[in-house]
Amino acid sequence: MHEVGIAQQILRVIESAAREHGQGRVESARLRIGELSGVEAETLKFALGICSRGTRAEGMAVEIVCVPACVKCRQCSSDWPYDMEVMRCPTCGSEEIMLHGGNDLCVESFEMETACA
Repeated sequence: MHEVGIAQQILRVIESAAREHGQGRVESARLRIGELSGVEAETLKFALGICSRGTRAEGMAVEIVCVPACVKCRQCSSDWPYDMEVMRCPTCGSEEIMLHGGNDLCVESFEMETACA
């Protein structure tokens, strides 16, 4: 389960950024995960819950935005959603296509509790 290693790295990124912005607890995080990244979203959420124990991110809500993969034709520049069955441009029929997007894996944002005055 490589999601544990990914969860640990995500927590390092969040902890590092959180240190720069204050001493509060991390309440939520928004992650972008591409459909072709090989990361199982629910498994990653579970791993984040386990790995965040004892940190300022313990108990944080995790929102995952799934990023679809797209295909682009090199001939006519048409774009369409990735489908393993479609390896020709539906517009011009060219086989000169390229895959783009869908391999994302990043921390888009996180929120921390605000200090009371």
